[in-house]
Amino acid sequence: MKKFLGNLLAACMCGFLVSVPVTGFTQAVWPEQGVPDYQELRAKVKAEGPNLLFSDSPEMVYETGILYRDTLQGEGRLFFHHVNGTSKLKKLAIIVKNNGLRPVNFAVTRSGIDGPSHDYQAVGKKSQEYYFEEQKSKNSTLGFGKTLELLSGEGMLLPTDQLLTGTIDFFSDRPVEVTVLMCDPKTDIELFSALAKQLPMDEHPLRGTFVKADLNYKLQHSIDTEAGASYALLLADSQTGEYLRGTDATTGLPAENYGNYGVIYNIDYKLKGDKPYELWLNPWGGMFAGVGVLEQGGQRKIINIPESPAFGRLGEEGFCIARLEPNSEGRFTWSPPGASNLPIRLFWLPSDYEAPYLHD
Repeated sequence: MKKFLGNLLAACMCGFLVSVPVTGFTQAVWPEQGVPDYQELRAKVKAEGPNLLFSDSPEMVYETGILYRDTLQGEGRLFFHHVNGTSKLKKLAIIVKNNGLRPVNFAVTRSGIDGPSHDYQAVGKKSQEYYFEEQKSKNSTLGFGKTLELLSGEGMLLPTDQLLTGTIDFFSDRPVEVTVLMCDPKTDIELFSALAKQLPMDEHPLRGTFVKADLNYKLQHSIDTEAGASYALLLADSQTGEYLRGTDATTGLPAENYGNYGVIYNIDYKLKGDKPYELWLNPWGGMFAGVGVLEQGGQRKIINIPESPAFGRLGEEGFCIARLEPNSEGRFTWSPPGASNLPIRLFWLPSDYEAPYLHD
């Protein structure tokens, strides 16, 4: 599903089949006058971090085969998002293989996986909640020709029309081949990986390999709370030039990560002045269900955005993330959730900004 907001592309290409109930929950929203007037913030952006393998096309998988494959060394991240589009039970597997002669030290440093489920937005949100939890590395050694399956050791069963999605960070001291595949439940996944055909993309070109998948934002100016103004920062927008560009390793063709799925955003800010402020999120593109991490005062807190299943039917709702300490600095971290609309805006608002609660 693609939705245009003015001349901005609101990317929902990871989840164009979303069906989410929109009644029965409570959410914080803007006052009746709508989105507040605001001053647009500017930031210096530095791209760092792992190489990203992005596997989401075909999203609806109608036959068995290889969904994406590439070879990486060093820091890596895999974001995958696939639905079983067949009429029978299938199996999704992620295989890491050492094709070199020397042993490979391989570690999964962080992961968040959820599904299978028909509730695509809930799965996207829950997988991020798992991803941002405190974790310990899981280390393995792979000899020549040896493989490691990253979901359960044998892959995960995927019923018809259900989604499995997740983000996996890893490190390898030598090159490893990473393969995402879908096969029949009783198939030998190692043999299948060696012999199966590569499936073509669907109409949404959402796969590829991209370098430096962490975007670190540092606001160019401190937020002056004494002025009492509202400030906003636009993120994950198609017109800002921040979508990562790379290569589809299966075809050698150029690739663009529409939506920057699998990209981690770190936004560093400073407040000056004694007036209390709050951090809000506005899903400008439409329905949104995600997770963020707020670090301030030496504490780290995972925040559901929102607490209810999803919000943003009109693209104008806002959700209060946290109260911010005066004369402080902090970091907000998030990643575009699969099955949610983009872009978003972060707002820094005075704490006396009045927002009623909407009761369905």
